[in-house]
Amino acid sequence: MKDHCADCSRRAFLHKSGLTLAGLGAASLIPTPLVRQAMAANEDKRLLFIFLRGGNDAVNTLIPHGDSAYNAVNRPTLYVPPGDAIDLGNGFASLHPALDDLKKVFDDGDLAAIHRVGYQNMSRSHFSGQRIWENGDPTQPTFLFEGWLYRYMREEGLDLNASLPALTAPNGGVLMRGVPPYHVNVRNPDQFDYTYEPPRSDKFKQSWRDVYSQLPHGTKYRDALQASEIQLLDTLDEYAAWDHTNWNPTDPNTGEYLFPVSAATNPADPSGPGGRKFAAAFYPFFNALKVCVLSLLEGDGLNGTRIAGTELTGFDNHENQGQLAGVHRDRLNVLGYGIRSVQIALSGVATNEPRGYSSIWENTMAVTMSEFGRTSRENGSFGTDHGGSTCVFAAGGPVNGGVYNADGSNWANGDIFAHDNRDLETITDYRAVFWEILRDHMGALPANADTVFPSYSSLSLSELGLIGT
Repeated sequence: MKDHCADCSRRAFLHKSGLTLAGLGAASLIPTPLVRQAMAANEDKRLLFIFLRGGNDAVNTLIPHGDSAYNAVNRPTLYVPPGDAIDLGNGFASLHPALDDLKKVFDDGDLAAIHRVGYQNMSRSHFSGQRIWENGDPTQPTFLFEGWLYRYMREEGLDLNASLPALTAPNGGVLMRGVPPYHVNVRNPDQFDYTYEPPRSDKFKQSWRDVYSQLPHGTKYRDALQASEIQLLDTLDEYAAWDHTNWNPTDPNTGEYLFPVSAATNPADPSGPGGRKFAAAFYPFFNALKVCVLSLLEGDGLNGTRIAGTELTGFDNHENQGQLAGVHRDRLNVLGYGIRSVQIALSGVATNEPRGYSSIWENTMAVTMSEFGRTSRENGSFGTDHGGSTCVFAAGGPVNGGVYNADGSNWANGDIFAHDNRDLETITDYRAVFWEILRDHMGALPANADTVFPSYSSLSLSELGLIGT
């Protein structure tokens, strides 16, 4: 009877706390080959990803003003004139004006803006498209539910000796999914805790630890149960120690909070919603991003969190997408502010920061991805439809900053319709972008390329040289 009740409490706790079964991280406690332990001894590098779900309109994000087909005839309500956009200095490409905070990262040389990223014969399905970007294999759009980041972690041994090697919030998708699991998914950063308050939670925690540490010999799966359940308690304790609700760093130049998670931390803006810079609907994104950043800062060298990720939704703008205002502009504004905040927080220069975290920006890359771009022609509902290739932003101290695949030397006039006379053609395969980052930044062994991205070595994909030496 006691074992049955303990199991019921465990299930209720997992449900209420938001700890998914895919996030127990039990694999780090299962014996692994010595070769993986050797692989784990790579440098202390970190990676943060942001998935832009819905299919981001790359044409209005990284704007090809040098292509005369980008005009008010093809985009009557969406066209952004050069005078309103942010010039990137190469005589061809601009950023949407909502990305003014991202331009600061670009000006520091810490941003690679990469256009026309995708794969051949891109899917225009949200479900298949997202899965392909996350599982790393365009030939498996339906049934492969194992992520390329998961395979990287497995092959490189990132789970060894790490209590929390990888974290996602609020949804990691397929990218880090695999069996056995290596990451923790925090569905709600404010509820990732024991159901009860102290002192009841302390008694519950100790009782749980006692139950699983004293399982009788002969209990089925005894070793795995002991390891996973005790690690779960350790993970919750570690997360609680971060005390994310009381960590609210600010921009040293503006004094604005880096992560607006409430009305009190949302910068004032007379022209914004309710007199604030961001709508309250974006607080959960900033909260998730804050937890991801904090996990990387709290990482204790090779034993801490090395990979973290979140998502920004709402990019499926078939109707009323907007030009200088609207749903797309709002999300670009959030994205730009978020990446700039990541740069400041990880550079160790934030104010209102009594914890004194050291800079890890030189060891960190932050990347975006989206399942596809949008049509280059505006549709009849003042929006855009599912398209071809998209753009990727890669920010970090190690990056070779600049504009890629969007200048007069590689973009012919009219190329916004190069694919099926409706959208952008793929110039750089997404696997080449991310394998470069894994190999040249995260230290992945070249021999693991075909395991992380199936058949990579036989694809002859062109890489861009994104990571500095």
